[in-house]
Amino acid sequence: MLNENDEKLILKLPFGFRDIFPTEAKERKNIEEVIREEFESWGYGEVKTPIVEFTENISSGVGKNWKEKLISFFDIDGSLISFRADMTIPIARLVGMRIKPNQLPARFYYIANSFRQSPIQKGQKRVLNQAGLELIGIDEMIADIEVLTLLVRILKKLDIKDFKIALSHSRFLDGISQWFELDNKGLDFIRKKMVEKNLVEIKNFLDKRDLEKTKIFLEIIEPSENFNKLTYFSEIIKNKLVYRSFKYLIDTYEVLKSLNISDNFIIDLSAASGFEYYSGLYFEAYCPKVSEIIGSGGRYNGLIKKFGLDVAGTGFAVDVDLLHKSVGNVDFIFKNKYKKVALVGNKNEAENLIILAQKLREKKLIVEIFPFQIDNANKSDFLVKSSNIYKHKISAEGFDFLYIADFTNQKIEVINLSDNENENKEVISFNYL
Repeated sequence: MLNENDEKLILKLPFGFRDIFPTEAKERKNIEEVIREEFESWGYGEVKTPIVEFTENISSGVGKNWKEKLISFFDIDGSLISFRADMTIPIARLVGMRIKPNQLPARFYYIANSFRQSPIQKGQKRVLNQAGLELIGIDEMIADIEVLTLLVRILKKLDIKDFKIALSHSRFLDGISQWFELDNKGLDFIRKKMVEKNLVEIKNFLDKRDLEKTKIFLEIIEPSENFNKLTYFSEIIKNKLVYRSFKYLIDTYEVLKSLNISDNFIIDLSAASGFEYYSGLYFEAYCPKVSEIIGSGGRYNGLIKKFGLDVAGTGFAVDVDLLHKSVGNVDFIFKNKYKKVALVGNKNEAENLIILAQKLREKKLIVEIFPFQIDNANKSDFLVKSSNIYKHKISAEGFDFLYIADFTNQKIEVINLSDNENENKEVISFNYL
């Protein structure tokens, strides 16, 4: 117990973090189970990695501005360590350290929290509940097609309405940099502003180099469903890196078309990641219900080599938090699999209440015990509380039934709470159980 002389506690959370109550937690878990089932049906196995890594390891994939992205601190031995900012880098480290070439290809998935630094004035969340996969050891287009198909299947199973997946390519900007004859500093500036979606600063910067090229560049990066425009602009720019990236995107789209899922894809060459490990295809998923990216991924050849094994990789991650806001009318996500019962009985019959509740649970019912003394004088008042107050308890969703246990007469009065007037009643004997 605290007394008046004790130091007062801080009655709030650090910015960017929040609590999650059981109802939302259960819905999110149901979403995760949909994702888990799809991952495992394709042969992916779940991996777990520590939530902290040596900062040197994580920063190698995060990029030059790692201090702005990582939550870091000193370990007890003086080592600088950081919370993982995503799961791709820890899995790349795991593969580089633990996997042998004869164990490839490897398919891993995860459902885990990642942590990212954010300026306090932006008010962004600093913990991301992510579900994702990594396909290691196949340096072919079929691997990218696999992860894209998986992403589409998951979003459709969750009934995410009108979602789009924007395709881009990390080498596109390298080619554009050559076309504008930019140095590394100029390329880094363009890449950073692309991540920030700051097209005004990009235009101002490139206008000083070549007004006509800037106009063409801004036309190219405008999102479109017309993949044929890539062929047109490729002939104008005449740069090998641009040509190769455009050809890969067109070929990828043709395969997606043959799989009858191309309607979910657009071309958006303004899509760019703040993580610098992407080496080829890059994509982002959007839906109308939220303004943020609900998922992203791509190819990252070269990242795993930093940890030992030189092998290709591709994958994606979705934000479970945002999926929860975007999910359609999928009953099994928002409703209990089993009926829920509020079991009410004499508070002096604790042992009998627990035994009775267990018998009911064996009949696939969810049972929550409320120890009260119920008599005819206060029964109607309790029914109102049950159907209104308890339906909105923070510890559970609404109940389907109210069971009032009468141990003296060995019977249970069953009231269907879906009936607002509480007229749907029946009495069952303990012997029935």
